[in-house]
Amino acid sequence: MLRFHAGRAPLNADLTALIGELSTRSPQFRQDWADHDVHEHRTGQKTYRHPEVGDLHVAYDVLEMPGEPGISITTCSAGPDSPTEERFRLLASWTNTTVPASDHVRQTE
Repeated sequence: MLRFHAGRAPLNADLTALIGELSTRSPQFRQDWADHDVHEHRTGQKTYRHPEVGDLHVAYDVLEMPGEPGISITTCSAGPDSPTEERFRLLASWTNTTVPASDHVRQTE
């Protein structure tokens, strides 16, 4: 992704400085950067760590928006009946709780 962004903004001084710093500090980065192995990950698996429910293992797909260059939508999904699906349901239930309006509004006279 770094090479992808560098290719889109080759004159970005901050990005160029970051690449230079990574190159001087990491032999592995230097080798990888020199290999020019550039490809976009449009689909795959990711793991996110949520502080309350733990690891969330999802499949993702990146979809380009037709007619909108540079804009994409990434969808994530959990396998049916998986621990991640259960964790998503738990997180969703937290957003469905209601708080009485009186707790939000402070009346002044």
